[in-house]
Amino acid sequence: EGHIPMQPTNEEIAGKAALVNNLIAGFSEQRRVLIERMFNGPVGASFYTAPASSREEFHSCYPGGLMIHSLNVVKNLKVITQALCPGKFSNETIAFVGLFHDLGKTGDGVHDFYVPHPNDWHRKQGHLYEVNKECLNMPNSERGLFILQNHGVTLSSDEYLSIRLNDGMYAEENRIYGVDIPQLALLTHWADMWACKSEKAPSQ
Repeated sequence: EGHIPMQPTNEEIAGKAALVNNLIAGFSEQRRVLIERMFNGPVGASFYTAPASSREEFHSCYPGGLMIHSLNVVKNLKVITQALCPGKFSNETIAFVGLFHDLGKTGDGVHDFYVPHPNDWHRKQGHLYEVNKECLNMPNSERGLFILQNHGVTLSSDEYLSIRLNDGMYAEENRIYGVDIPQLALLTHWADMWACKSEKAPSQ
C-alpha cells in the first residue's frame, strides 16, 4: 500500500491558512493589495487546497499540502538566513519567496496543475494525482512567475531568481547558473529541500 501521508485536520488547515494571511498582511501595501486580489480568484483557491506532490511517497501529497509545504519553506528560510547572513534579506522577501516558490503548482490561473488520478489501480499504489494536461505546459517555477506577472506583482532580482531557481541544479534549465547561483536562491533551494525531506510520509 506504499506510504500513508500524515494529513492535517481541518482545524490545522484553517490555522495554516491564517498564517498565510498574516504573512501577506505584512507585505508592503502595493504588493499586499495585488496578492490579496490574486488570492480572491482561482490561484488562491488552489493555493489553499492543492497537494504539494502527486504521490504519497513524495512530500505533502494531500489537499492543503502545497500551503503547508510553502509555510515550512518560509520557516526554514528564516532559520537559514538568520544563521548564515543575518539581516541581509528583509522579512518580506523571505516570506514572499517561501510562500510563492512553488506557486506554479496552483496551475496557470485557469486550470489546476494537479487533478485526482482517474485510475483506481494507480490510486491504490499511492499515485493520487496526475498533471492536468490542460494546464499551461512550462516548468513550475516559470509558471509561478507567469502568474505573478499576470497579476501585476513586481519582484526584485533576488526574489525572481529565488523562485526561478528553487529546484536548484536538478532542473536542466537551471544549469547555466550552476557556477554562480545567487545567494538567496541557494538558501531558498536548501530550505525547500529540507522541507521536502521533513514532510515525506513514513514507510508503512
